[in-house]
Amino acid sequence: QPPYVETSTPNPLSVYGASKYAGEKRVGTDGMIVRISYPYRSVFEPKKDIFRTLKSQLEVGKSLSMVEDSLMVPTFIDDIAQGLGYVMDNFSNELFHLVGKDAMSPFDFATTIAKVFNLDKSLIEKTTYETYFANKAKGPRYGDIRSEKNTFYPMHSFEEVLHIIKNQLNII
Repeated sequence: QPPYVETSTPNPLSVYGASKYAGEKRVGTDGMIVRISYPYRSVFEPKKDIFRTLKSQLEVGKSLSMVEDSLMVPTFIDDIAQGLGYVMDNFSNELFHLVGKDAMSPFDFATTIAKVFNLDKSLIEKTTYETYFANKAKGPRYGDIRSEKNTFYPMHSFEEVLHIIKNQLNII
């Protein structure tokens, strides 16, 4: 049951999850494993993350169907970088979660983006996990991953980061 912390027993639900877990088992106690969750940032051109994909769709008036009965933990890449710096400088053969402060539904994720960037929230419709994934490969339903070990770097809340990103985008 979520939230999943560093000591939770892995239970991969997909081929992707099973392959990640197989890699972790191979590393075992011979190295450090760092898990992240839904990374995003203001600018990274080669590949749009979930934040920039949803923001750009709302900016052009595209309707979004977002799951309300699922959880995710978005994580600011700048926070991940700071946390990685610390764990590398203080290396130990452990498993760490470097994840954001907030667990939220994809629906709440999208509506928070709309609120902070003054975009049309009425474009965002609620749907259920079962309806959204009816004809698709299922993603994790409860990706509520937390850290019990990260006492070294305070991760930002999602809304705090959106304001940071808004300022970064105004500078660019």
